[in-house]
Amino acid sequence: MDWRKDNGLSAQLTVMSRRQRNQAAYLALHRLQAPLLGIAVPGEWGVDAAAVDSLIQTGQAQMDGETNRGLQQAIIELRSAPLFESEIEPEFVESFQLEVINGWLMLAEALGELSEAQTGRVIHLARELADYLDKYMKSSLTLVEGEGDRERYLGSVGGHLRSYDLGYFGTRNLEIEGACHEAILAALGDDELITSRVGRQLLDRCDEYSNQLASALMAFLTD
Repeated sequence: MDWRKDNGLSAQLTVMSRRQRNQAAYLALHRLQAPLLGIAVPGEWGVDAAAVDSLIQTGQAQMDGETNRGLQQAIIELRSAPLFESEIEPEFVESFQLEVINGWLMLAEALGELSEAQTGRVIHLARELADYLDKYMKSSLTLVEGEGDRERYLGSVGGHLRSYDLGYFGTRNLEIEGACHEAILAALGDDELITSRVGRQLLDRCDEYSNQLASALMAFLTD
């Protein structure tokens, strides 16, 4: 099964409200945030850590699918960095971080409309980066700690996840994505999932996965 052509995801996004799609997009980005918060970006980018933190905090503060003025202001401040005014040739880890920043830009620009297609692009970014890391690890001679645990996980997953034929991070991301979307669709009315008990459990799972991403990426940092 090709994760790029997933009719199941399209069907889920179609029945979600705009608020629910905002939650799904946010959780996808939450799964990517540790590489941005936990690994220093190059100094020449001129990206202040406080600006990145503001981006994430304002994105979490309002998740109704409507225009988020706080997030827009955080984007304006971020875009003032030299990063957006020059051409760069990023290393592997830096390219990952750039894509996470791009994900936040995509979400901020989509709010107010946040169609199924726009939400899908953010969710697919999380899928793409997971697959990108898996393939990079497979092709590299660098040893990434935890290989045995990753192999045991892949040996334990069910047939549906195995049918995508992905590596550890690609498979784990799809597992958590599925749990997030199931909870979003099961929530009643306009209840705020993220601050509920179930929501906190989902955030914990996203954090665990995100920290694993960051840990693996650190193995590829260059001096």
